[in-house]
Amino acid sequence: MNESSLRELGMDLFEERQFERALAVFAEAVRRVPADHRSRMLASRCLAELGERERAVTAYHACAEGLLRRDYLLSAMAACKLALELSPNERRLKDTLYRVHSRAARSAPGRAAVPPPLPPEHLYDGKVDTDLMGLVGEELSNRAIEVLAAPDTGGNADPQSRPPLPLFADLDRDAFLDLVGRMVWRTIKPEEVISREGEPDDHLHVIVAGKAEVTRRTDGEDRTLGFLGGGSIFGELALLTGAPPTATVTAVSDSEVFEIRREHLNAVAKNHPAVPQLLADFAQQRMMRNLMANSPLFQQLPESERGALFQRFTFRALQPGEKVLVEGEYSQGLFLVLAGELTVQKEDPAGGMVTLGVLREGDVAGEISLLTGLRATATVSVTRKTAAGWLKREAFQELVKSFPNIRTYLEQLSDRRLKQIGEALRPLEIIDADDMMLEPETGAA
Repeated sequence: MNESSLRELGMDLFEERQFERALAVFAEAVRRVPADHRSRMLASRCLAELGERERAVTAYHACAEGLLRRDYLLSAMAACKLALELSPNERRLKDTLYRVHSRAARSAPGRAAVPPPLPPEHLYDGKVDTDLMGLVGEELSNRAIEVLAAPDTGGNADPQSRPPLPLFADLDRDAFLDLVGRMVWRTIKPEEVISREGEPDDHLHVIVAGKAEVTRRTDGEDRTLGFLGGGSIFGELALLTGAPPTATVTAVSDSEVFEIRREHLNAVAKNHPAVPQLLADFAQQRMMRNLMANSPLFQQLPESERGALFQRFTFRALQPGEKVLVEGEYSQGLFLVLAGELTVQKEDPAGGMVTLGVLREGDVAGEISLLTGLRATATVSVTRKTAAGWLKREAFQELVKSFPNIRTYLEQLSDRRLKQIGEALRPLEIIDADDMMLEPETGAA
């Protein structure tokens, strides 16, 4: 059997709760390929399930060290996290986490820290010649730990580089360690929904390993927006603003995910007051990058000028039912949807309201009144909790004066929207009376 086949067999046995047999298979996979840290971590879980807590911690630690040497920082954090759940005060695990943080920390002076020298080989050299799949009981446990605790001598972290570790690298060291200790590690099965569009969610998710699909419900169908891999973060806006997710994220393969809940951040913030602002800054930067890449408003400017445009807006948290624009009243400014949903409606002369459309990320509202100086032609209401950028009237006038391309885009957008309003309210054509006359019946009297 090759490495992947052994791992698949071990995972089947683990699912069947045959932990001893699964341990033998995973440990054999590591014996053959010491760099197979996926199997090493799964073997550590088997040891924990078998009640071998100390050996499980030792195997997890060796796994974390090997992953750190290869700059797989999130996976190294996951190994430490699982070990800390077994032994919360284990000093060696915290030391490894400190070095994970120092590898990526933006504030670290000079060169990025590299892992320390490997421990002496005589502790656990991993030189076991026996095929572990034929062993059971104490003999298996003894031989397995020799393999699992042996160092992975591969990997060669570049001391000049700072590997990415989004969000975590911005925390100070002690806040980072505190947060890792509180957040949750989860395994996700294929087709399992991690986060669902429109449903309340106060979790920030970090994909450690695996792959997930991002979809949005449009015109009654789920449409794929993209895919997320290891290192991807989502849910920060829902966590900060309370706005429900605007898309559904579903695992498409076996995945590992960190969950950071509002309660975790609140607890960390008690000892580290700077954490909420760091998260807010992180979310703002991500919103800015997404908008600059996808919003038509920002596409009117060179990339070098888009950041300055985003900085002109102030943040506003909008509540369901709130009206940001009222038909017949003057618009006080331009709204830019960052996350959430606004509904555009207009009074029908025949009675009732006509829904003209829905505004989502990157869309704007209020430009018609601002450009024409006339009263708003429609009412824009908040459908669900929404994060928005706000540009007051005076700042809007400065914007369109400074950037003619944006004025042209907004004028064209206004023309399209006014045309849409006209078509939505156009009365149905009355059928000609002659067409309603019935033909005389034919046939025998």
